[in-house]
Amino acid sequence: MIFIETFKREFLSIFKNRGMMILLFIGPIFLTLYFGGVYYNDYVNDIPIAILDEDGSSLSHLVSNYFLTNERFEITNYPSSRQELQNLIDDGKAQMGIFIPNGFESKVTTYQSSQILAITDGTNIVVANNAIAQATLITQSISAGIEMKLIQGKDLSPQMAQNIALTYNIGERILFDPKMTYMNYLITCFLAVFMQQLMLSAMGSTFIRHSEYLSSGNVTQKVLAAVSSCFVGILPSVAMCMFILINLFHVPIVGNIGTVIVMTVFFVIALTGPSLLISSMTKVRVKYSQFSFMLSLPTFVSSGCVWPVDQMPKILEIIIRACWPLINYAKIVQEVLMKGMDFKTVVPNILEMVIFILIWLPIGIICYKKAFNKNNTQIKMVEMPNN
Repeated sequence: MIFIETFKREFLSIFKNRGMMILLFIGPIFLTLYFGGVYYNDYVNDIPIAILDEDGSSLSHLVSNYFLTNERFEITNYPSSRQELQNLIDDGKAQMGIFIPNGFESKVTTYQSSQILAITDGTNIVVANNAIAQATLITQSISAGIEMKLIQGKDLSPQMAQNIALTYNIGERILFDPKMTYMNYLITCFLAVFMQQLMLSAMGSTFIRHSEYLSSGNVTQKVLAAVSSCFVGILPSVAMCMFILINLFHVPIVGNIGTVIVMTVFFVIALTGPSLLISSMTKVRVKYSQFSFMLSLPTFVSSGCVWPVDQMPKILEIIIRACWPLINYAKIVQEVLMKGMDFKTVVPNILEMVIFILIWLPIGIICYKKAFNKNNTQIKMVEMPNN
């Protein structure tokens, strides 16, 4: 059978090509360790901040001490003026500035409105979000404590003062990732992109190196067999990546791996059509690699991992779904692994990938046959006079 013969031929060829072995066996593990190391810390800690205390009161010192003892912050400067505070933030020496105005304590103790100003460098959204969230939590805690002390001064019991000061509060219950860490949020999406880029590279290398064989005869069976050999070759390293995520980086994976495997099979087949099309346009492995790696960022950004798909313009979402399958794979795989979504929930995404395959795989095969059959014919015609 052509499929089995081609599968054996292409699978054995992996071990004869150093580049293919690096792509399929080492690539996924290296990238998982590398990106996992980048996001190893659960939170952004030791954010450099500067505190300008114009009040110099016991209450303003209490506020400063709260920031001083918080692990998220590191007080690096105590500027003497507002301009100096602004300069520290402008120069990048402080990511946040805390400004306590003159008369802060006197206004608070006489029930007048007063304000602590947090000035944040918004050029790094990760640092800014963490800094603002923690600063807000600190100031709310201080505010509640002050209000309780003021109420106790009216000869009320501490319990009654607490009940009055905290008339209501919000009960929190964060599901699936209680720590809300960047590691758990991004790493499984990264793994999906690793799969995409490494499989694209492996398929493109195979389609171009073995074009004379694959573009003749039953092209569909030969192409699918070649893709299957690459997929089987990469599976052991992907399994090792999952082991690393669970045991080294402690990513809470609770979903069904079988569902992920089924989705991955359809995703890899969906990539085959575009890979054939790119191969037929470039015809050279170097150009193919340049083009395929150029796709990594736009496809990742538009997959729903960085920004919600439902917040994109509808027409753009339709174009993305029609042109690339990652939007039906990366974010969905993350939710399967971390939320434990069952198979029936991902069926619509699988059906979309099936439609994508039915459209793009025939287009890719037709373009591939035309491009490489023509090239092979020209090569044979040039070689004939020499024979």
